[in-house]
Amino acid sequence: MLYVILAVIAGIVVPLLGLKLSVEGFRKYQIQRRQADLENLGESLSALYHEEGDAWDIRRVRDILRPAPQWAAMTISLIDSHGREVYTLRPPHMNMNRQMHGRMHSAQQENPPSENTPNTEYITVKLSGNAGRLEIERRIPSGRYENSFISYLVRYTLAGALLMIVFACGLGYFVAGKLSRPVILAIERTKNIARGDYDIHEEAKPVGIRELDALTRGVEDLGRSLAGQEKLRRRLMVDIAHELRTPLTVTRTQIEAISDGILEPTQERLTLCVNEMTRLADLIGNIDALSRIEGETLRLDLEITDMKKFLAYVAESFKPLFTKSEINLSTELENVKCEIDREKFRHVIDNLLSNALRYTDKNGNVKVRLYARDDEAVIEVSDTGIGIAPEDLPNIFERFWRADESRARVTGGSGVGLAIVKATVEAHGGKISAVSKKGEGTCFTVSLKRA
Repeated sequence: MLYVILAVIAGIVVPLLGLKLSVEGFRKYQIQRRQADLENLGESLSALYHEEGDAWDIRRVRDILRPAPQWAAMTISLIDSHGREVYTLRPPHMNMNRQMHGRMHSAQQENPPSENTPNTEYITVKLSGNAGRLEIERRIPSGRYENSFISYLVRYTLAGALLMIVFACGLGYFVAGKLSRPVILAIERTKNIARGDYDIHEEAKPVGIRELDALTRGVEDLGRSLAGQEKLRRRLMVDIAHELRTPLTVTRTQIEAISDGILEPTQERLTLCVNEMTRLADLIGNIDALSRIEGETLRLDLEITDMKKFLAYVAESFKPLFTKSEINLSTELENVKCEIDREKFRHVIDNLLSNALRYTDKNGNVKVRLYARDDEAVIEVSDTGIGIAPEDLPNIFERFWRADESRARVTGGSGVGLAIVKATVEAHGGKISAVSKKGEGTCFTVSLKRA
């Protein structure tokens, strides 16, 4: 509705303003043209005066002035240098006798008009060479041709304004509908998101307006993101409950059986209970560590470190485990220095190597690579293991996410290791990413700023 109102206002104001400017321009043109004609007439009379020896030939004056009233409704009086009337010419249709004009002229001589009346304008043109002056009385408005032109201009301007209003209203209605539909749809979807309905049941069609299409896509992306986060949250709660329930259930079952006298309190059973409680404590510790890192309460003791020596030492400490599993561990390290917290960054490399060891089969290969790229140090930990499915790869850094549930139960792990790795790397101002192909292996890449 607002667009239609604006269209109507514009359709009225713009043509009327154009009409006013056109009429004023036409009036100005008339004045300038009339002034030029009168000046030419004055020059002709001046030339005649001097040609006759500074005297007036009434017959020749009449011949010069006779065409003048045809230009418009004018009365022209020639006054000599002594203020005497030489000749007065009136339009044929003006019924004025000479006595009345004489009285009018005498009155004008005594009290010359200083201002134009509403219906008449007075013009004085001085003649060169002390020949006298012309006094012109002109009626307003001008002749029928000028009035006809103005009437024609007004009529067609108003007709054009009406067509403009009709066209603008139609165009405004169309544009307003095109603009409002995606906005209304975005509002409805944000309301659905506020109610917890994150699913996009039908994607909005592009309207061809970049900003509105971006708004619609943004709302849809928000809904999809929140839907994914909601699924992860629910899975997180299930995983936490499962991870906590398993050691508690095992420990409770063993203690209840011993308490009821069903089982003997042997060293093996007590050791099992201790191991399960240790597993539970480790899980809680990992969750606490992740919460502190993500909550920006982690304190880093940064120091400039030779990353080649650091990674070589960590890899060497893992060599016995890889040798026992019959997996080849190799390194390719350049001389690069970074500012890190050695203890906490050690957990990053430990976790990546532990994952590579856990998910790589016998006779497989794991490689640690360090190299410089621009102003960054890049660390790659790659393996030839089972790999990660493409649909699971975006979620591997989420809490409690495990791409292979059945294998994870066998190989162990709480599902928060990579989440801690990501949070620790980002706390160092770095980035971590992963590429993988199912059945061929995975490569984790960590980039840090060089010291």
